[in-house]
Amino acid sequence: MSSTTTAAVDDHSAIDAALGFYYQSLYGLLAILKAVEDDATVCLERLDDVEIALNGRSLLVQLKHSLSKKPAGVSLASAALWKTLRAWIDVLPKVSLDDTRFQLVTVAPLPPGSVLAPLLDEKASRTGLLKLLEAEAQRVVDEHAEAKKNGKSPLPHAERLLGCSAYIALPEVTREKLLSRVKIQPAANNINEIQRGITNALHNFPPDQREAISQRLMEWWDLQIVYSFCTKRERFITRLEVQQQLLEMAGELARDELLADFQFETPPDDHNPPSMIATQLKLVNCTNSEIHSAQSEEWRARSQRHKWMTERADMAVRIDRYDRYLVREWRFRHEPMVEQHRSAAEDVKRAAGLDVFRWSFSQAHKEVDVFAKNWSASYYVRGSYQVLAAEQTVGWHPDYLTLLKGCQ
Repeated sequence: MSSTTTAAVDDHSAIDAALGFYYQSLYGLLAILKAVEDDATVCLERLDDVEIALNGRSLLVQLKHSLSKKPAGVSLASAALWKTLRAWIDVLPKVSLDDTRFQLVTVAPLPPGSVLAPLLDEKASRTGLLKLLEAEAQRVVDEHAEAKKNGKSPLPHAERLLGCSAYIALPEVTREKLLSRVKIQPAANNINEIQRGITNALHNFPPDQREAISQRLMEWWDLQIVYSFCTKRERFITRLEVQQQLLEMAGELARDELLADFQFETPPDDHNPPSMIATQLKLVNCTNSEIHSAQSEEWRARSQRHKWMTERADMAVRIDRYDRYLVREWRFRHEPMVEQHRSAAEDVKRAAGLDVFRWSFSQAHKEVDVFAKNWSASYYVRGSYQVLAAEQTVGWHPDYLTLLKGCQ
């Protein structure tokens, strides 16, 4: 085999291993999402691929992943079955069999009429299967030993030998007790499908938010898994932790996903805009149409602010913080203009102030940071500047504060 081919095979193997581990991580997350017990916890790569603790009892899960469109079916001769049994036998000294269950989860199917069918049902009898497993394990061990004795190469059943040997070495009563606690889940979702399963499991959240929440949740979960391996956190991740993260993530999305409720609304016929809007705009020779547009945008922004603050307690602080941000952006333009036109003629001052107003109305919403990630409606910035102008927090004319005192 050429070195190029060897590298390609190694790369493929590394990718499969990486996907297999990530599959374990996502399976653990899905398991904790589906759990109904408050004390449910999940741990990866401790006693098994995935360890799920519920009500003081453990479920040890072996996962066999594949992206093959037609993975080979699970059978009595499957290496995956015997490797799994060996892994469980090795861990028996560390667990209480009375408080432990075992599950083999594989994307491969279980062929119709399979002798492994009793493992689909925890209550089904394992008597016949116990005899078949013992016979198969003994056959594998005997054929391997015979081939070794006769100097044959390669030796048969290399992948299954350790599992079969460990199974035969178990006392019969232990085999019976172990198998009574074993279950198989064939034809499980692969890594692509399990991600959709995580999204669909978020049924307590609005459908249009589930995809975004699941993406954030998986990112958080990945980090927690890494931390659990690096001893930066407890090895087990609890259901309550996940529930708390879900609530926080949903809250973050709610804060960011704001509707432009007044995008297509117009002020009512009896609307009486603050007189200060027109007063400020007349100082810089705005046209009547500009004044009317500014008054309409002020109504939309003020209405939007009122709706947000009425419906959500956190919005008053956010609105105030954004107002201060808008004022700062205005100062970056107004203060240099004031300095440059301190001794200018009145018509020049008015023209300069008009430029600042037109920036606030036509350009600011394109240049300043948006109020929220999904916000794109221009009326909020336009109208908020008019709200601030009505309060005299901002103005357009270089000398607007002095001139407004004379108007009062």
